[in-house]
Amino acid sequence: MIHRPADNPFASRRIDRLGYLFRGSDADALVEKLHRQGGRGAIIGPHGSGKTTLLEHLVDRLAGTSVRIRLNTQTPAPARTARAQLPIDLGRRHTILIDGAEQLGPWSWWRLGHRLRDAGIVVITSHRPGRLPTLHRCTTDPALLTELVGELAPDVVDAVDLDALFKRHDGNIRLCLRELYDHSAGRGAHRARDRRSR
Repeated sequence: MIHRPADNPFASRRIDRLGYLFRGSDADALVEKLHRQGGRGAIIGPHGSGKTTLLEHLVDRLAGTSVRIRLNTQTPAPARTARAQLPIDLGRRHTILIDGAEQLGPWSWWRLGHRLRDAGIVVITSHRPGRLPTLHRCTTDPALLTELVGELAPDVVDAVDLDALFKRHDGNIRLCLRELYDHSAGRGAHRARDRRSR
């Protein structure tokens, strides 16, 4: 059992250091694709599939002044919140990153998109395609979870049934790692099953 949060191998600061694990592509290839798409792109995927992590991974590779807008189910009036964060002098030198664009309804997105025409680069994350050309589709599988856990805590790979954990959380890697954090802290041990006890 780990008593100090800082020592937990699944602490968020350790997870953040991993970055996004690419498969069959890399950040430079995505930036090239973004430019081919006229500086517009959407990172698509379900909850916990790495969309935010990938967006943050791309920031340093994108030219211009970056403006990050984060929207979620707790964001009050998401359309107004997003518009309020856009620079008054929005222009080609600006890179606009909107995490959680699915929070905006069709009309709100249309109005915001009208404002974004002047930006140099616009990248969004969303659960579904359609608002901007798809830049990358984030997917998960048990092998990805195993690779991430192996980087964070190799001993856990053989101690916990990661396939069952993945299924229990419907492929949401974020929730899987959160349960492993609780398990490592001595909480929720009843959920993370020991393979050797079977």
